[in-house]
Amino acid sequence: MKLLLGHWKTKGGYAVSKDKNLVLLTSALYTNYGIYKTEERIQQTLDTAKSARKYIPNSIIVLVDNSKVDVQQDDSDEINELIDSVDYYIDNSDDGDIKLFHETCDNYDVGKNVMEALGIFKTLNHIKSDKDMLKELNNVKRVFKLSGRYQVTEKFNIANWDHAGKWVFKKAQPGWINPEVSKTTTLLQTRLWSFDPSLIDETIKIYDNIIKTMIELTGIGGYIDNEHAWSRFVPKDKLVELETVGLQGNIAPNGMMIID
Repeated sequence: MKLLLGHWKTKGGYAVSKDKNLVLLTSALYTNYGIYKTEERIQQTLDTAKSARKYIPNSIIVLVDNSKVDVQQDDSDEINELIDSVDYYIDNSDDGDIKLFHETCDNYDVGKNVMEALGIFKTLNHIKSDKDMLKELNNVKRVFKLSGRYQVTEKFNIANWDHAGKWVFKKAQPGWINPEVSKTTTLLQTRLWSFDPSLIDETIKIYDNIIKTMIELTGIGGYIDNEHAWSRFVPKDKLVELETVGLQGNIAPNGMMIID
């Protein structure tokens, strides 16, 4: 698989102290997957960014968008407001791997999960290779992954995430994929989780394993999502699990409300 970098559109300055938090806000504003129209996705993702600003202290927000190429033709006020609301913007719409899944994958679950993993994998690698973003990374306390269209709530407590050298997730739940396929009996919700910046190399390696496993299983008629894959690959001695993370929103397949 040839991995191509997306566009890095810098908007912000440098962090100045370890009280800042880097937030990777993932989205697919233009997509064939899910029940929500593009206009709804843009507004919901803008609400996500605003909630991160409100509840995640001193947040530096990186919008990682895995849209179809259509997003590059959108110069609407709504899109511009969203981009203005974040500090950095990565547009992966002309990334060869992302385009491949948009154009050839009709399975919502497979497409969504692989593209999300690819988007974060490439973003983390880009952060390591970009001198400006590496300065940001070296001056933040935590890196958060936050799914677009969901909102951080007043139940979010930054103190609960303060675990040096650890990944922090919502408490593991029973898995639903056949463990003979997934190699795990549990799943870890990936709508909101975080890691210590010192774990960036290990996080990249985990995503490399996740992507390879997803593609391998899909090729033989199997399936694994990000939630089961993270449960499978994360080192348990470096995992902290929370009862409540402070997140709510509507899932894309059917609009059902979730509260974490």
